[in-house]
Amino acid sequence: MYDFVVIKYSEIGTKGKNRRIFENKLMNNIVLQLNHKVNAKKIYGRIIVTPKEGEKIDNDMLNSLKKVFGIKSISPALKIEKNYEDIKNKIFWLLREKNINTGTFKIDARRTDKSFPVRSFDLNKNLGEDVLNEFPNLKVDVHDPDYLISVEIRHEMAFLYFENIECFAGYPVGAGGKASILLSGGIDSPVAAWLMMKRGMKMNAISFYSPPSNNEKTVMKLIELSKKLSEYYPFNFYHYIIPFTDVQLAIKKLNVESYSLILQRRSMMRIASNLAKYSNSSALITGENLGQVASQTLENMITISDATDMLILRPLVGFEKLDIVKKSQEIGTYDISTWPYKDSCVAFLPKTPATKSFPDKMRKYEEKIENLSDLELESIKNSLVYIMKNGEIIDNYTFSEKEVLKLD
Repeated sequence: MYDFVVIKYSEIGTKGKNRRIFENKLMNNIVLQLNHKVNAKKIYGRIIVTPKEGEKIDNDMLNSLKKVFGIKSISPALKIEKNYEDIKNKIFWLLREKNINTGTFKIDARRTDKSFPVRSFDLNKNLGEDVLNEFPNLKVDVHDPDYLISVEIRHEMAFLYFENIECFAGYPVGAGGKASILLSGGIDSPVAAWLMMKRGMKMNAISFYSPPSNNEKTVMKLIELSKKLSEYYPFNFYHYIIPFTDVQLAIKKLNVESYSLILQRRSMMRIASNLAKYSNSSALITGENLGQVASQTLENMITISDATDMLILRPLVGFEKLDIVKKSQEIGTYDISTWPYKDSCVAFLPKTPATKSFPDKMRKYEEKIENLSDLELESIKNSLVYIMKNGEIIDNYTFSEKEVLKLD
């Protein structure tokens, strides 16, 4: 029924000389997200997405577009000729096609092409009168109409649309650098990943599991979370799932139970940093939230950060838990995160974890762990690697089968 989809954006429009870079990234991501089934072209302040031959604008296409960061709203549109009669007739046709004959409406006509002979004010007035005459059961409401009939007459083209479907806005993925998310099976870290994607960041995921305490269901849960995140990611989404039991057992032998969780987190940071540098990530992302659990006191977060020289981004650090839950429900990760399969850290959770620790003290403990660096390196080599695209697994293998980690 429709000819193309009109894409609007917000933050990108505030850019100056580099605005074109953001627009081009957004167009590229749209084409990738829709598996090259569309063409995207730019007109001032808008992007026009047209299905290729044999494709059509349907709910599947619109739902995919809604998940492209950088888009503020999408509107399925009809192309119209730059003459009043065609505009009027196309509006009548679309009202009948959508079976709209009662309720309220408003005409929002905008003429940026000043060669068009009818001014915007007169266009709104005249089209409104014609619609009322043709559909007498419709009423005008300029403040809160049931149907907003938008007409745009531009230099490049003219079109009309009835819907303005809100999306997530933000920046297109790839405009904000690259990082690695430490993805657990909980509620927080998937939301942290999603928020940083929305800021334009490319990423991969790094997770830990503890066989045999964690079974294949724990791995499945982690995979399902990254599959869901990949629906918002136009590129291949890599997920490294690292066996961590040997490191945890070595830490347990120290017999410093209250600090064992902090030592585990420091080890995770070192392992994640090595993988992040390997994948050309410039930062790590965590779902940490200040004061939420024992390891997330300010003192412990400082001690954990001391284990790496990489920048650590914590987008949820000041969030209310209920806000995080609401966002996880909105993006579709909540139900997966609440599956009853325990995380790696829970498998070796101390009864009374320390709420205050010191980097110097933790480094002294680590010096007592025999072959700690070798254990951490071996865990990377044995990690499972999954590659996702559009919510599906497209490849999987063990790290050492295809990749070689080169450390500084």
